[in-house]
Amino acid sequence: MLAKKLLNIRLSYIYPALFVIFLVILTKITPSKLSTGQLALYSVNTFLFAFYFSPILSAQKARVEGLNQAIRHDVMSILDILAQSHLLSNTHRHELKLRLKIYIDSINHDLRVSADNLYYDELLRFTKQEKFKDDTVMDSIYTKVAKTQEDRDNMQSLYISNVFSHEWLVVLVLFGVTLFFVMQTNYNGVFLFRVLLAILCTGLSLMLIILVKYATLTHKQAKRIWQPVDALIVNHFEDVDSNEIARLRKSIDSEEF
Repeated sequence: MLAKKLLNIRLSYIYPALFVIFLVILTKITPSKLSTGQLALYSVNTFLFAFYFSPILSAQKARVEGLNQAIRHDVMSILDILAQSHLLSNTHRHELKLRLKIYIDSINHDLRVSADNLYYDELLRFTKQEKFKDDTVMDSIYTKVAKTQEDRDNMQSLYISNVFSHEWLVVLVLFGVTLFFVMQTNYNGVFLFRVLLAILCTGLSLMLIILVKYATLTHKQAKRIWQPVDALIVNHFEDVDSNEIARLRKSIDSEEF
């Protein structure tokens, strides 16, 4: 719980705090003159850190962008279904909206979203009933409902595409060594150089924090993932009664269709 609260702290607050901390540390420690071998190790480690860190960060950013796209595509499909539902009778449209709302609630803000979804199955079953056999509108809605399974499959795949523990280990080791060598740089008492070193240490630390935020989906960009779904519920399901939703959901859960 504490870790989650810390991850929700904005980067704009973290940056000045880290800068002050590193500036104080650089004031307290005594820098050493690096030998040729140490400088060579510093160069190799810095290269390895950049080489290893960059693709991991890029993959996590792409993961968040992929989740955004998958969820937005799902929302667009539902909006299309809602638009076509106006061609149905009021009774059938209402029954469809109830099932759509239950389905949306089952995936909204759920990190365990799965391609296999009980409420999706009920929605699919409803649109394929015998009474809709010759209904071209409901047949089109059925096709669009069926396509949402691919979106959930993509979401599930992206949610589990996290940074592995051994990757975290390598990143932390390379980051720690890089930070150590930066802080060991002899700035010859020049205050401006010490400030620049503090900025560099802060920048390196922020890169790691950004990776953690992307990986844990606490980055600002990741927090906006479900906004389209929230807006969809507010703007298009205001006429759906919560008591009806609860009764139908209970019925679906007990498989009493």
